[in-house]
Amino acid sequence: MIGARRTTCTFCLNGCESAVVFDGYQYRMEYVEDGKVNLGRLCPRGNSANLIIDHPSRLSYPLLDGRETNWSSALEQAKGWLASMVPEQVAVAYSRGLTDRELGLVAGFAKAIGTKNLVCGHIEPENSFNYKAEGVKPATLDQIRGAKAMLLVGDVFMTSPVAAGPMIDARYADADSRLVVIDSIRTRQSGFAHVFIQVQPGTEPFALMALAGMLDRKLKGIDVDRMARLAGADKAKLEAAAKVMGSGAAGFVGSAMHLGRVRYPVLHSLASQLVAQKAGMSFVGFGEGRVPIGPTSFPRLCQAVEAGSIRMLFWFGGLYPYSYPELVPEFGRIEHRVATSIFLPGSALPGYVLPVPSELEKETVGHSYWGQVDRSPVATVYSGARDVSWIIEQFAPGVGPAALDEPAASEPNDIVSRAAETAAGYSTPEAEWTLVGEKRAVGIKGIYDAEDWVNMSPADAARLELCDESYVRVDSDASGDEFRVHVTDLVPAGVLAIGVNRHSNRAMFPLKTGRLEETAIPPTPVNVAKSARLAKPAPEAKAEA
Repeated sequence: MIGARRTTCTFCLNGCESAVVFDGYQYRMEYVEDGKVNLGRLCPRGNSANLIIDHPSRLSYPLLDGRETNWSSALEQAKGWLASMVPEQVAVAYSRGLTDRELGLVAGFAKAIGTKNLVCGHIEPENSFNYKAEGVKPATLDQIRGAKAMLLVGDVFMTSPVAAGPMIDARYADADSRLVVIDSIRTRQSGFAHVFIQVQPGTEPFALMALAGMLDRKLKGIDVDRMARLAGADKAKLEAAAKVMGSGAAGFVGSAMHLGRVRYPVLHSLASQLVAQKAGMSFVGFGEGRVPIGPTSFPRLCQAVEAGSIRMLFWFGGLYPYSYPELVPEFGRIEHRVATSIFLPGSALPGYVLPVPSELEKETVGHSYWGQVDRSPVATVYSGARDVSWIIEQFAPGVGPAALDEPAASEPNDIVSRAAETAAGYSTPEAEWTLVGEKRAVGIKGIYDAEDWVNMSPADAARLELCDESYVRVDSDASGDEFRVHVTDLVPAGVLAIGVNRHSNRAMFPLKTGRLEETAIPPTPVNVAKSARLAKPAPEAKAEA
């Protein structure tokens, strides 16, 4: 393959191999048939990863309050801001798009300027897979390909489409193989399930705890009946799932979490792993990215910002400045802000936004589900961009990397106690309508679907006198918008589902802080009304049910 540079896709943690070709005008992706993980296949995200390199919204110069400026002015003023602060007034946050070395340098930078306000800003629910259950081993690709019993929690297939291939192959390789799925809505993978356990939105951890109690009757502290009832799960189906998972067959537990779908992300992670432990199986938590947990929790940062004790914020990452500007409006109160991004912000954000290279333009040591990933740059650094390491050096010359410690592993009794405390504070929502999030194929920066449509059940559509391509108004406590209606039986009555790649859709879900100092962006109650807006023909490329 002339002029091709091999790489590993950065869009999720599956570790798919591909090649990038530059023809002198634009970059394009090519398949590599000998890819050990993906065997020459790529999902829609990986197939279009090259669009990130020369996307029209790439940022090529520093911005101040949304206006173009230059590097020297930006650095001089930002250094002045920092010099006027005491350490306690400064917070340093980091999110996706950083190499291991860059993450270490961010931690070293916080240490060098004397602040203890070092925070992980990657608050996607999937980041809670950093929390481990004691004694649970990570699944290998060979174990997945040879599995005879599988439990998938959440939409694993959409989270990591290429990883779905070996699972489907394992499902049909042996007539005795069994697949169990637990989810609040029906997704593509539920069609492959022998046992599908539908739960109330966000209650998967309760169903998992009930399943763990069925697998190990000696595990004290789990009220199986109550946990099943809180989840709205069919107990007979849970018993059938326990029979599959407790059969002694080789298998694994795979779990996925999406924004707008999960109420208790840490418990979701730990309960999934507890089931794996009690079944004697391995575990894999599927997601697009994983970033080490910081020493200061995100809720504490939000509290400090709301109290006015944070006057300057540094936010290092690759995607959007502050990552969640719509979800944390309190950040607008911060006096001085410096962020890094590969894209132009969607709106003029106060403070500095500094352009940095994408992951495809720099040397990366990262991690996949199946082990370490080493990437070499496949494109030249975008014009005007500077490495995060270079930016940090301007503020703290000579700074070295520091460690970011991972949370200690939890014992089964700790997980049971957490579940009991969580259940004690839970009450079944009484709202007529609940909005949940879906992680559809992709949607970053308008590359794919506009995500301006909502899934609605046939019963709800009939009640509101709606049909496909009608419009409906949906309002939460945080935001509201009009959406085209897609009538489908994949969602139950009273539940609406929207894609959460688009930031304005994310804004529909308020940020919540749990009793255990946990950040969540859960399913949210909404008001729904038929819109006066006229229906229009469906676009050519419409997402399938």
